[in-house]
Amino acid sequence: MSEFLVATDAQHATLDDLVATHKSLVVAGSKDILWLVSGALPDALTHLQRRWSFRRVRVVASSQTITSKFVIFLNAGDALQRESLMNVREILAQTDRPDMVYGDSATPTMVKAEPFSFVRRPGWSPERLRSHCYVGETLIVAADLVEKCGGLVDLLNRHAHDRALRLSEAASKIVRMPEVLTVAKSGDSRPSANLAAVVEHCARQNIDADCEFQPGVPSVRVMRKLNKQPSVAVIVPTRGTSAEVFGKQRVLVVEAVRSLFEKSTYQNFEVVIVADAPTPPSVLESLKKIGGNRLKVVDYDRPFNFAEKNNLGAMSSESDLILLLNDDTEIITAEALEIMVAMFNDPTVGVVGPMLLFEDSTIQSAGHIFSPDPTDLYRARSPETAGPQNLLKVQREVSSLIAACALIRRDVFEKVGGLCMGFPGNWNDIDFCLKVQLAGYRAVFTPHAHLFHFESKTRVAKRVEAEVAKLGARWGSVLNDDPYFNPKLQRYTNIWKTDSTSKQTLDEALI
Repeated sequence: MSEFLVATDAQHATLDDLVATHKSLVVAGSKDILWLVSGALPDALTHLQRRWSFRRVRVVASSQTITSKFVIFLNAGDALQRESLMNVREILAQTDRPDMVYGDSATPTMVKAEPFSFVRRPGWSPERLRSHCYVGETLIVAADLVEKCGGLVDLLNRHAHDRALRLSEAASKIVRMPEVLTVAKSGDSRPSANLAAVVEHCARQNIDADCEFQPGVPSVRVMRKLNKQPSVAVIVPTRGTSAEVFGKQRVLVVEAVRSLFEKSTYQNFEVVIVADAPTPPSVLESLKKIGGNRLKVVDYDRPFNFAEKNNLGAMSSESDLILLLNDDTEIITAEALEIMVAMFNDPTVGVVGPMLLFEDSTIQSAGHIFSPDPTDLYRARSPETAGPQNLLKVQREVSSLIAACALIRRDVFEKVGGLCMGFPGNWNDIDFCLKVQLAGYRAVFTPHAHLFHFESKTRVAKRVEAEVAKLGARWGSVLNDDPYFNPKLQRYTNIWKTDSTSKQTLDEALI
């Protein structure tokens, strides 16, 4: 029995591609590899079988049964990183052994000074995998899982996106290895995407959705159908502040609520205004005119506590979903609420957040990352930024979302105890999202819904050290190892940048 069976579809491969892959297998870190070269021409197969490999690699043209415990799917022309299988072996030796492993990869740049760029992948993200094959095309898979999902020959002949989806559906434990596993032949580091694969995946998983291929990314957008109309309570804490926005003076909360009623395509909502004592009566009157019997006001006369105000608003309603919404926001995408509501067709989703933009249309938040400081991803960057591997163009799991606009299932909100009032100003949204995930639900960011967030128009955010210390004491291990970040990325920054000081890595992060 060989340690690993490497499977390569060689139907359209050149001999040079196969030789490059063969060389890498010899030094990959295993003394016993069985290499299945499927579809290779007889002359090419003979040439590979005659190549010197220190008896570490045995080349075969077919394999009726899998005698290895693990199968490695590897494209012709791609190479396993030198000694990378030593790292794989350590992961597979864990007591709770994973049945599918993926890793980082390197892609050629054709620049002599920096010959490779690095694809640093986040942890397991099923929502993102539906959009594109972010796990890469090299997968290490337990042999029994391969058999369960149609067998080696069937999977090898499928598109990499299709193969990854099918394997992930049956996998019980999927692990990301934050080390370079593959050196790719192609210089294009963007994940591949296959529309038919996603359509079939949605059918198998009973996901009622329309799927649309987006060639410019490339990715597949999964648009869940809104088969139900769950009620939404929009909780808006306010003190009726006025400010200049787009060159005009406005009452922020009035325009925020007006945009909901006039722009949103989804109208099964009520608005709960949690009004501080200083809120001008004229503001409340304007709000009542806009909202009518779909708007209620809850008075709040205590010292400022953002968490308490949102909790009070939530308890003053009985809706299916709760939308936490700052008073300095405005809808851009008319379907924003509709898009987010539809995500809750999946019972594993606990909280959903959109992309928020500043007044100048730069990004205010595209979800949080912990690096280890919690920060808004790509803050102040152009919304046209794709990010490495099209990070900002696809729906994906995140560790946290900003509470300026966050839609939450009510039962999940109540299950985790709402927002922690021990964080009266900042970090309450981070603490909340981590509680949601600890309870077994997912936090999902969608780039397909946009709102303005005129941050700092209502108050100046202050860093309270006692709150920082409390967050660190409670969640320090997660902050230091964000599963949707990567330990090989630069820390203390808000972009997805390889840990290097070069201009190339910065350019790659700001694609």
